[in-house]
Amino acid sequence: MKIIHTSDWHFGMPLGSGSYEDSQRYFLDRLYELIRKEQVEAVLCAGDIYDSSVTNADAIRLFNDAATTLCARLGVKFILIAGNHDSAARLSSCRELLRGSGMYVTGRLERDPEPILLDGGKTAVYSLPYFTRDEVIALFPEDQEQIRSQEDAYQVVCRNIRENMDTRRKNIVMSHAYIVNAELSDSDRSAKVGSATAVSKDVFAGFDYVALGHIHKPQVIAPHIRYSGSPIKYSFGAEESQKKGVVLVDTDTMEQTFVELPLLRDRQSATGTYEELIARTDLQQDYLRLHVTDRYAGLELQADLKERFPYLLELIGKRVDSEEETSSLSVEELESLDETDIMCKFFAECYQYAPSEEEMERFAQALAQTQKEDVQ
Repeated sequence: MKIIHTSDWHFGMPLGSGSYEDSQRYFLDRLYELIRKEQVEAVLCAGDIYDSSVTNADAIRLFNDAATTLCARLGVKFILIAGNHDSAARLSSCRELLRGSGMYVTGRLERDPEPILLDGGKTAVYSLPYFTRDEVIALFPEDQEQIRSQEDAYQVVCRNIRENMDTRRKNIVMSHAYIVNAELSDSDRSAKVGSATAVSKDVFAGFDYVALGHIHKPQVIAPHIRYSGSPIKYSFGAEESQKKGVVLVDTDTMEQTFVELPLLRDRQSATGTYEELIARTDLQQDYLRLHVTDRYAGLELQADLKERFPYLLELIGKRVDSEEETSSLSVEELESLDETDIMCKFFAECYQYAPSEEEMERFAQALAQTQKEDVQ
């Protein structure tokens, strides 16, 4: 049988004043097409379904649509675990009821996880959601003296599975983990600050396949261990050149194939003069970071460029209020400027200098008078 390994959907991730929902729905449609084409029988999602433990209604609706399509319309088993961004309790609510529809959710680590059997019992999937060392100590108090690190915790958990699994089956582990020396992207913000929780690939010895989530770059860690990566490019830099997709696994042969899926919007950075950039015809539909070499980054330039490039996310330009040669401002930052910030930007763009203390004081007085009149 064939299964799909995916992860890190990050539904609800903010995009300036908008969202990634159109790109995420486009990914889901491509996923459904692949399931039909390859006659896939199960989808494994290795965590970070949501971008936040407190997500918005649109993200919940998007997840509900995906789960309903997978289980009810396509008839595939949908097996998922909570990542560090998910709310384990919310994600796994009604889990026993959902199993009857073919959806298997694991929010919290269990001492003896019950495998989900596929292909008439020939394949077993063990679900290991994101967990901490303290959780493992609570589940395995007899081993607390030897659990001094996250590596030790994984060794205890995986050893327990190996001791109880049926070796006549193909045994698959799905985990949300940071493997030592895995290649990170700028959007792997949690992994970057949580490097102390990294574990070696050796903890997963003895399994036929390990479906990992947490890192956004698709990559092979070992012949039987890999990250599927995120389906969307969520950051600039190294992620711009990455291919995005899912991993197709044949459980009869354990052959793995990374299947690249098209993106609704690519992500790219472009540098040039104002005239050079506005002459480009290949940027209109992509998420953009623009470096304008001959203009100051400010509200007027932002508004101008947004008319031509509606998915502009970051603007880099010259600056005059610092020794630095360039100023980098995200669209979110530009949209959040208050009146004083806007006045300072106006001086920088129009007069190429920062306002003096006297000018700042006069502006503050004028602003206070205006606000007073608005109240009256």
